[in-house]
Amino acid sequence: MDVTSLADRGYEYSVDLLKKLIEIPSVSPSGENYDKISDLLYKELSRIADSVEVIEVPKSYQSRNCKSAGENPRYIVLGRVKGLSGKRIHFNGHYDVVPGGQGWTVTDPFKPVIKDGRLYGRGAIDMKGGIAAVMGAVYAVHESGSQPYHDIELAFVPDEEIGGECGTGYLVEEVLARNLPDYVIIPEPSGLNHPWHGHKGLLWAKVKVKGANAHGSTPWRGKNAFLLGARLSLELLSAYTPILSRKRSKYKTIPEESMHPTIMIGGEAGVTGGGKTNQVPGEFYFTIDRRLIPEETVDEVKKEFEAVLRWVGHGLGLDYTVEYTAMMEPAINEPGELYRALVKAASIHGVSVNEPIVCPGGLDLRYYTSRGVKTLSYGPGGEVAHAPDEYISLDELKKLVGIFYTMVSDKTVWA
Repeated sequence: MDVTSLADRGYEYSVDLLKKLIEIPSVSPSGENYDKISDLLYKELSRIADSVEVIEVPKSYQSRNCKSAGENPRYIVLGRVKGLSGKRIHFNGHYDVVPGGQGWTVTDPFKPVIKDGRLYGRGAIDMKGGIAAVMGAVYAVHESGSQPYHDIELAFVPDEEIGGECGTGYLVEEVLARNLPDYVIIPEPSGLNHPWHGHKGLLWAKVKVKGANAHGSTPWRGKNAFLLGARLSLELLSAYTPILSRKRSKYKTIPEESMHPTIMIGGEAGVTGGGKTNQVPGEFYFTIDRRLIPEETVDEVKKEFEAVLRWVGHGLGLDYTVEYTAMMEPAINEPGELYRALVKAASIHGVSVNEPIVCPGGLDLRYYTSRGVKTLSYGPGGEVAHAPDEYISLDELKKLVGIFYTMVSDKTVWA
């Protein structure tokens, strides 16, 4: 059977599998149906891999390290296929998805449907479609009856949507720590023309501004924390924006505006403890979303942010506190031969791969790059992740299956 026929069979398998994956609402952060989707992936991998195991993250680790996770158990599905080269290419995909949400018009979130060359459903592109593409490539290897060039390792993990501590974090730190792979591909929705070789970091904070309660009919007796918080947020934005605009990463990011660090204020805001129309608010909070370019570190940005906030707050004479709710270091690496192999494999399937760029969001990529593993995020494109009517282009899915199959089976792309 020729390469095209094998890739086509892998694609057909991937479409069927993707439908099954979407039908299971493996929703983060609760961990709903993680057992069902890990069972499905285990059964499918058992058909086409040399070995497969399901690893349950210990409850003690989960409670200690995964503060955003629900109470449900976390499972990692790990499969392996023996290759010829002695090197190992590792594919990582997260099976957790955000809730279905409102506004769907083509289908319900967890009822996959194909229409006009697209497969719709929650997780279709972020990132059950990437998992299906990897599985389709391994299915094609299995159907060929030949060993792949590199050892293949497939890791399907939970909790990427809430930071990955109980998914890729546990996998890399506890399971693979002494036996890291040579190469990693994470098929997140980068688009087929621009792989990601890094991502921005983040620092999330909650600022609480203190005032004094009073009856709404006598507001002069209180100190309105909402008005104080609103003023602080505006002054903070005005003071901080020029500082951020002077910083620019040397690494290319699309869109170009993302080459600067950013701050977004007020994603969450409200009166602490709940307010009432006829009560002067005594404490008001608002959130900060600060995104880091690869040249920054979380510790540096915390010091910078606190200095600006202190300067603004002192000028206004305010009483406030800061609580950090999430942080993620940025990631960057030079993938070298992994990138060159991807370029060659993609060209065989009519896809032109440009230079790697930085993802403006966050990924599990950092768990590997921080340990020196050559890593790329490369998957289907589109701006529909987390949105209603999420879909994957079936043409892109087919190309992706072919590209991954070529990368693991054709040694010439690694020459």
